[in-house]
Amino acid sequence: MLLAGMLAACHKERAVAVRVSIPGLDSLESPAAGVGVIALPYDRDSVLASMESHAATPKPNTRALDSMFARFRGPFVSYTSLSYSAGALRDIVELLRTQLDSTSRRSSEYQARSTRLRRLSDSLTALEARVGQARQALDRARRDFVRQSDTLRTAIRHWEDSTYRGYDSIVERLSRDRDQQTDTTDATGWAHFTLPPGRWWIYARAWDTGDPNAEWYWNVPLESDTVLLSSRTGRRRPKY
Repeated sequence: MLLAGMLAACHKERAVAVRVSIPGLDSLESPAAGVGVIALPYDRDSVLASMESHAATPKPNTRALDSMFARFRGPFVSYTSLSYSAGALRDIVELLRTQLDSTSRRSSEYQARSTRLRRLSDSLTALEARVGQARQALDRARRDFVRQSDTLRTAIRHWEDSTYRGYDSIVERLSRDRDQQTDTTDATGWAHFTLPPGRWWIYARAWDTGDPNAEWYWNVPLESDTVLLSSRTGRRRPKY
């Protein structure tokens, strides 16, 4: 009876919860909704590394592309930061207007709120002008970036297509006994799985809010029933 119970426990499915969080524009770690999380019965990184070791040609040098990414990130961050600040200030102005509409014009509170509203409205107008200028700078930077980076990115995609040819067949064999499982994080950043026994890896990719040419990447072995995917456990890497 004891042996039967131990065997049953070894074959029991396990519930696994995964939480994804990434740094926002304010650099604070926040739950990430809508991120696809995949439970894999194999180590994805090991498969890719093995295929890369047998590549017919070396991977194209990315130094020039990395430099372009760095130059583009400046105007991108400037625009997104200003837009974020303008949005926050706009919300305050709208709230003040609503409060002012419900305040008696004869009260001292009305005068104080009215004065603050004028001051913040002027600040918002100036900030929105800066947002417009930053947008124009970003548009110029994007045109230059696309023109200069297209050839380099195409070379990398061709190398990847050649190097990783047959990847689907390999992972299909590795998943023969256990299929991969997928879930999407909810508004609180959580995804959930019910996994059969065996070794599993949790794989996910999420956007980098501060750089459109970068992403957060995770491929971690499952070692507990709760997995935290964050900037501490993941890698920030360029998207070539």
